Amino acid sequence: MAYFPQIAQFPGTRRVRRRTVGSEAMDGSIVKYADSGAGEIEWELSYAGLTDQEWGAIRELFEACEGRLETFTFVDPFANLLKSSEDLGAAVWLKDAGLGLAAGIADPLGGSGATRITNQGAEARAIWQELPAPASFRYAVSAYARCDAGARLTLFAEAGATKASKEFAIGPEWRRIVHSAQPGGTEEEVQFGVIVPGGAAVDVFGLQVEAQPGASAYKRSGAGGVYVNARFAEDVLTVNTDGPGLNSARVRIRTAG
Repeated sequence: MAYFPQIAQFPGTRRVRRRTVGSEAMDGSIVKYADSGAGEIEWELSYAGLTDQEWGAIRELFEACEGRLETFTFVDPFANLLKSSEDLGAAVWLKDAGLGLAAGIADPLGGSGATRITNQGAEARAIWQELPAPASFRYAVSAYARCDAGARLTLFAEAGATKASKEFAIGPEWRRIVHSAQPGGTEEEVQFGVIVPGGAAVDVFGLQVEAQPGASAYKRSGAGGVYVNARFAEDVLTVNTDGPGLNSARVRIRTAG
């Protein structure tokens, strides 16, 4: 699988385009509906100070894809990569037997989007999501968490036989915990999740995975941020050499969405 390299600079631009189709009846009334097949997402990535190695990685992918012809996987550097971040009961979330979920719990942002995860057994159990993302990337895994009785909660990123995990002490007050993880290796799927100790009941909110070393503000997610059918938006890449080993460029990427 080809991946766009983990090279991003801020600010960047992300545009979402939607199309509405209308049908006019003989009486002049118009029925409109969304054309779901015509949606498109476009990113414009502006780079400055790229090393020759960094620019070479982008150029190599561009040449391998023959410009717009072939697709690659794009891990959105601006998004929460997880799907359904506030619905841990959704099918995209996998969990060990013995974990109970209760939605509608008051969250730290004043809403009711938190979930109480209860481990009914004596052993630690996990809830996780698997993403088609490279294990070689560095990710920030984060969440808000609390536990009336106190507990030690673990965030993890696992790829194959490699697990990058970190344990955090949580108490009755909401605390945002962040784990900077890089599983490493050549695996093309990574599992991200939470491990709850035996007998504990913890409230969790705002689970987030980002393709960067540190966490940004929480972003509620629906469809997630890993796109497996992305393409370059043009057949020519232009780069400016600003100095020895320093390059600037603008890259546009598109996918259906």
